[in-house]
Amino acid sequence: MPEYLLDFFVLAEGGKVIYSNPCVLDCDDQMIGAFFSALNSIHNICFKTDLKNVSMNKYRLHFFKKDPFFFIAISRTDIKFHLANNNFKTLAHRFYDTYQKNLPKNWENDVGLFNGFNSEINKRVKELILEGFETNW
Repeated sequence: MPEYLLDFFVLAEGGKVIYSNPCVLDCDDQMIGAFFSALNSIHNICFKTDLKNVSMNKYRLHFFKKDPFFFIAISRTDIKFHLANNNFKTLAHRFYDTYQKNLPKNWENDVGLFNGFNSEINKRVKELILEGFETNW
């Protein structure tokens, strides 16, 4: 996981977790998915918009919805918001670009379709290391 993010989740409609890379949250993925989906639904009903981010104690939750996916990440609040959020959006867009086009015909609730995304996360970590290396020269 990029050092700016601790957890990364992808939810399908109804809060079903279809991909997770947890570090901080140590509980059932489907319970987490249902909670975040409900939280976003309540916010949407009250404020007519989807959640973007929430800070609680030392953690910040990042949210991004791009149908048919709902993305959630967790970062520490001591990390600059734009760094964490940019990395979150990069991973979300990579997931969307990788899986969205094949999802309707292959979905059938087979979350195994998304197992290969760990390699995308590892690529992003390497990119961040190289970016940091280049900016330190």
